[in-house]
Amino acid sequence: MTNKNTFLGLMYGIIAGASWGLAYLVPNMLSAFSSLEISLGRYLMYGLYSLFLFFFYKKNPLKISLKIWLRALQYALIGNLGYFFFLVLGIKLVGASVATLIIGILPITISFFGNLRNREFPFKILFFPSAFVLVGMIILCLNGGQNGPSIDPSEKAQLLGIFFCLTALALWTWYGVSNAHLLKDDCQISSDFFSTIIGIQTLVLVLVVSLVSILLKQPILHRILIHRDLSKYVVGIIVLGIFTSWIATWAWNNASIKLPVSIAGMMIVFETVFGLLYSYLYNKELPSLSEFFCIALVLFGVALAIWKTNKYKRSSKKHHQAVI
Repeated sequence: MTNKNTFLGLMYGIIAGASWGLAYLVPNMLSAFSSLEISLGRYLMYGLYSLFLFFFYKKNPLKISLKIWLRALQYALIGNLGYFFFLVLGIKLVGASVATLIIGILPITISFFGNLRNREFPFKILFFPSAFVLVGMIILCLNGGQNGPSIDPSEKAQLLGIFFCLTALALWTWYGVSNAHLLKDDCQISSDFFSTIIGIQTLVLVLVVSLVSILLKQPILHRILIHRDLSKYVVGIIVLGIFTSWIATWAWNNASIKLPVSIAGMMIVFETVFGLLYSYLYNKELPSLSEFFCIALVLFGVALAIWKTNKYKRSSKKHHQAVI
């Protein structure tokens, strides 16, 4: 892993985080619409934009291996719709604070699962950086208070909600690591092209869901078209579909190629950091001292992980050269 690749990988990780962070802001600006309406609009726009780009590649779809199409469909189902579906179910049962706390450990689960699969570094190297990130994320999420929706207080509903959130966490952890391995192993797939393929497969799934809603006589499309804030909705889903979905996936793919999976996983913390930054700007507020401290703690953990892994790489290389 060269210094140039590390730097580029970090930049791509920051771009992905900045793009994902918009998902914290735009739904708040579209509060008049349901989460289902926003998510379907987002992924519909992602799919349409991907289909538009696909024609510029001038590639025959029949020449793309069935393995790639199926893997992209799998990622679209698990990493996009499946993840979001279980997350929304979890939020409804346990509230936004608990759900955010569980999903907030995603950088840690990807780093450890990726390292378990790859054995890139000794786990002790990741322990302290992960501890800083985890503590920072926990305090940050707990400071968010109970601003989420009203929740079912029953113990059964609470346990079920936690299970749904853990399912969402597991789905995206698997997707993040599996996607990185595919891109590293198959050099014929460029990061932008694969983002486009996933978008097309996401469009297929959205159309299936839309068809089912029509058959079940759920007038989702009709409600959107007659809504007084339709123009705001269109702008919002364009931002979510192009920036939060296509560009974020493209940047994440590049970060996954250029960085070890363990470090790429850590970069997901920038989603939360940028999400908070956008919220501060939108509400014309400044972070509290505790929030500022938590953000600094999280960023320090990421920087420590990068420093320790690069140091380990250099020492391993010197040891290997000495043996030779």
